Amino acid sequence: MTKDQITLKGAPINWQCNGKFNFTTGYGATKAESAIANYAAFIAPAILYFFAWKELDWSVLQIIVAAVLTLDMIGGVLTNSLGSMKRYLYTDQNLDVNWLGKLVRSKFLFPAIHFQLFAIPLCFDIAWSYAFFWYGMMMVSIVFIHFIPLYLQRAVALLIVMLSIILAQLIPSPVGLEWIAPIFIMKLVLSHGVREEPYRRTLAE
Repeated sequence: MTKDQITLKGAPINWQCNGKFNFTTGYGATKAESAIANYAAFIAPAILYFFAWKELDWSVLQIIVAAVLTLDMIGGVLTNSLGSMKRYLYTDQNLDVNWLGKLVRSKFLFPAIHFQLFAIPLCFDIAWSYAFFWYGMMMVSIVFIHFIPLYLQRAVALLIVMLSIILAQLIPSPVGLEWIAPIFIMKLVLSHGVREEPYRRTLAE
């Protein structure tokens, strides 16, 4: 057993990245991880459309934008939190990946290119300050997370997520998308920004 493969309390942890890099699942994804990464997020826009968006006076373009943003945000939370993706994001291996793989692994550049929230004031009735505020909060949080000790990162990231949920109720948010900014924070600050152990299935599983 190497330092990259260990079992603690019956839970196998494997940091070795073998095979080919996948943009949505990282390295060594199981069928269940692949299903979560590639299909689970589609449940959200369907639920939102039938139980919330259908009653709003939105254009077809607004519904499409809302659905794409929902898939991106929720899919990102799920993808970045997978053990197979954490294996890639935080391994010590020197991996030969393309520019897209290098971008995904970047601690600061990957979050920095996430301008999706700016589509909201462009298409919905909300001020541009909405997008600037949440983007700025995300980037400041990312920088802060990576400069505090590892053992504090998960708790602090969760604190930031909880504060974002509270703030989303206190400051103006787009009707029908009130939840999207906290999930934006969750996707990049918690799911992508915090190192977690890449667990594998146990023998019993």
